[in-house]
Amino acid sequence: MKTIRWLRQGEPLHIETPNGIINIRVGLTDFKGRDVDSIETIPDRYCGEYKVKVIPGKGNTRMIRLKTVKC
Repeated sequence: MKTIRWLRQGEPLHIETPNGIINIRVGLTDFKGRDVDSIETIPDRYCGEYKVKVIPGKGNTRMIRLKTVKC
């Protein structure tokens, strides 16, 4: 496993995978002033390619490639 330390507050770490995009932002705060890290998963959805479903979990969100998307 490759370890990356990303400490640029508010600036996303952008990762592209075969199934989609993952954006990670660190050093954010919520309305109560608590520290927040944000992880956003964006599945690929293109005409004629495989459909990717996002399955959220408490500690592990997965992007799973399904069947071809119809146009």
